[in-house]
Amino acid sequence: MGMEMKHFKIPRRVTAIDLAGQGLAGTLPSSPGLTALESLELQGNALSGAVPPLRAPSLTRLSLEGNAFTSLPGDFLRAAPALRSLSMDGLPLPPWPFPDAIFSCPSLRAFSASNASITGRFPAAAVVASLTSIRTLRLSHNNLTGVIPASLGRMASLADISLSYNHLQGPVPAFGPAVAADVVAGNGFCLDEPGPCNAQVSALLRVAEGFGYPLNLSRSWTGNDACNGWLGVVCDASVVTALGLTNYNLSGTISPAIANLTGLRKLDLAGNRLTGEIPDALAALPNLVLVDVRNNRLTGKLPKFRASVDVSAEGNSPSLRSHHGSGQGSLDDGSSPSSDSAADASSKLSAGTTVGIVVVVLVSWMGN
Repeated sequence: MGMEMKHFKIPRRVTAIDLAGQGLAGTLPSSPGLTALESLELQGNALSGAVPPLRAPSLTRLSLEGNAFTSLPGDFLRAAPALRSLSMDGLPLPPWPFPDAIFSCPSLRAFSASNASITGRFPAAAVVASLTSIRTLRLSHNNLTGVIPASLGRMASLADISLSYNHLQGPVPAFGPAVAADVVAGNGFCLDEPGPCNAQVSALLRVAEGFGYPLNLSRSWTGNDACNGWLGVVCDASVVTALGLTNYNLSGTISPAIANLTGLRKLDLAGNRLTGEIPDALAALPNLVLVDVRNNRLTGKLPKFRASVDVSAEGNSPSLRSHHGSGQGSLDDGSSPSSDSAADASSKLSAGTTVGIVVVVLVSWMGN
């Protein structure tokens, strides 16, 4: 049975507190007032509730793992620029993004937050580059998504990294022989070893980047074959011919990387929360016949699509006007969709073809 942690007054000049493995329960005081604190070790207890704000500019070591803390302060770590070691594994936190405040700790040497409910895209290369002193980085068993920047493997200080059992995609980063790396297991990299991804896979991952690498795509868009069960992707003879992601709560922007899918015929992104402009590069796709971006938050002007391309853009900025060409047809292009949602999109987009066939048959009959 754990001991109840009482709210007692601690002298402000305390520089170190070590209560590791003491069987403590209860909560921490909301305003500790320990401005001179350099080390706080609370690991291996049953402390719960909120982690209080830490106004400790001299804090170098913080150990919270193995407790039951359920929330972090909004300015977590921003007042601890001298931090060198942070461990917070196994905390039952609600989903939270990778803590950007970590990158305001240039002296950080060890960051361990495995099984800590971290959710969202792995930090970009420019952000990772600020961790110039990092030696240990352990973030396994979370919900991190996206592509690991290659620069992570080139960090001279890094000696130990664990990113297994997330939803990471793209190429496996190459680490030096002296780095203890556990990154492949439980992720969705295109290969098990460092090396480039298939061209279509690379293009679609850049599309996912525009959407912020959402979890629903990261769980499905794994491996090195985009025609092997990828959500919303339809192929014909191993060529991506349609992308149907209707009503998937996508945000972010439409990436011009879609133009690298040169076999694409149908693009359906209706019913999401996409912003920005429709990339002009899409108009250059040689096989494109249908674009549906209705009911988003897009702005700008419609690119100069060919007259044969059927574009539906209602429900966006008034400057975007639909363009009805002759490029109607079903989403599946004669192949099987990679998911039930793609099949639903296929059914919707095939309606125009059905009506066209009926009209042609009726006119032919009347002519006879």
